[in-house]
Amino acid sequence: MKISNTHQSFADNFNLQTALYYPEQFLGPNWKDVLNFWLYLDTLHYEVLRLIDMRYYTLGEIGTLKKLSWNVAKDTIGLKYADAAWHASPTLADGCATCELIGSHNLKSLNFLPLFLNL
Repeated sequence: MKISNTHQSFADNFNLQTALYYPEQFLGPNWKDVLNFWLYLDTLHYEVLRLIDMRYYTLGEIGTLKKLSWNVAKDTIGLKYADAAWHASPTLADGCATCELIGSHNLKSLNFLPLFLNL
């Protein structure tokens, strides 16, 4: 299995080296989607990340959406692992999208992941 920079950071945040080999135990039922997203992040250049950040800051009700994504991740994998996933992400947009993916099975729509589409 290829390990992304974010996946490595996730494992390092709380000394969870087991998470590198058994991510399903830490990232919940959508772990494959999360790992694929993290691999995708490794392919993005600085200019693209800036564009995503610009999109992020133009979202309406960003505080409410951010809290929703955090809560769904926390409810899915617990506080410790949600915190590790949030802090492993390089930007706020990445962290919010990661949290959405973790709990996507409990959401009606995704607000942050679309920021990474059509770049």
